[in-house]
Amino acid sequence: MNETIELVLFVYGLGAVIALGAAVLIKLIVAILAWVDRPQAQPQSVAPPAQPAVADGVPAHHLVAIAAAAHAMVGAHRIVHIGAARSGAGWSAEGRFAQHGSHNISHHH
Repeated sequence: MNETIELVLFVYGLGAVIALGAAVLIKLIVAILAWVDRPQAQPQSVAPPAQPAVADGVPAHHLVAIAAAAHAMVGAHRIVHIGAARSGAGWSAEGRFAQHGSHNISHHH
């Protein structure tokens, strides 16, 4: 019986060591991937605007606030359009498709 208890403790300890090793390996992989994907320092250059500072009736001081907020959130990216969202037929068609798909009648035999 003594050998059985020793074997059980050995297997339990070996399982704990393997689990700990796997956890450390996963943590190491995550840390390496985070280190590789970190944003690189880019030179801060401001390109002149391609269009006037008023778009779709949005006042210039609102555009400045939106651009500053976007820069603070996502970094130095070029803002292509600021204005009212254009709705397309895609969203309404997708909604109708989902609604009609939920009305399927299932026939159980």
